Amino acid sequence: MIRSVRFENFRCLRELELSLTPLTVLVGPSGSGKTSVLEGMQYRMACEHSDYWRLDATQPISLQWTFTDGKQVRLSFPIVELDSWSMHGHAVQGLALELRALREDSSLGRATTLSPNGDNLASVFASLGPAQRETVVEQLCRLVPHIGDVAVHQTGPRSQQLRFQDRWQPGLWFTPWQVADSALLLLAFLVLPHQTPLPDVLTLDEPERGLPPRMLREVMNMLRRLTVGTPQTPPVQVLLATHSYELLEFVQPEEVRLLSRSTEDGSVRVNTSLQESPEWRGRSSSEPS
Repeated sequence: MIRSVRFENFRCLRELELSLTPLTVLVGPSGSGKTSVLEGMQYRMACEHSDYWRLDATQPISLQWTFTDGKQVRLSFPIVELDSWSMHGHAVQGLALELRALREDSSLGRATTLSPNGDNLASVFASLGPAQRETVVEQLCRLVPHIGDVAVHQTGPRSQQLRFQDRWQPGLWFTPWQVADSALLLLAFLVLPHQTPLPDVLTLDEPERGLPPRMLREVMNMLRRLTVGTPQTPPVQVLLATHSYELLEFVQPEEVRLLSRSTEDGSVRVNTSLQESPEWRGRSSSEPS
């Protein structure tokens, strides 16, 4: 796993070193650099002009990963050494799930990993093996009791759509546009452990969007199980960004990184202590003891 990552001159991340745990949670106000960190983790062969600090392409962008075994890999833009592209064999999957995309029809083609916005959810679900699909459906029906089953329905020569069975009337099936947001989001989270191949690192932008607070515990439990792995699957390191204080109830203090912007030059700073956040102090003082 990655022990720390260092960014230089990437957007608002002028000089930022971030220590990582198996599950790391980024918090901070809008514009504090959370999304930049997530997208910076998804290293690319080329950066756009807007990715450079203060739009100054004369200051090279660099990304350095330090692994738990002590090895370090550094990638700089523009790339000057082709072999620097290898990030110690690690693959990063970035997700920012969108409800409209999750509801869209998917291609009939085989898909074994979710796309960044989740618009191929039906294809990924259809590609699961029978035992995997049974496991996912059983878990979803437990979390959303009014659903009795999930299936895939062909809607055109090259498209398919998820369908959700009514628990009390088995002949009644609903389209993705007729079920609650939480049902679609939970299904997407439930298929994550069954992707092939699994990523080494998974980044998630605001996983709480569209979910009622009571579901956050379930989602965080799913993500934490990913970081542990199973005898059949390797652990996945998870890095997520959130605006939800409710979500923080289900993580450990040492897993939280608080991001803020410097008043001097606007660069991002990181603090591992929530208690030093004015927003957090205000929230804590307003809660009953």
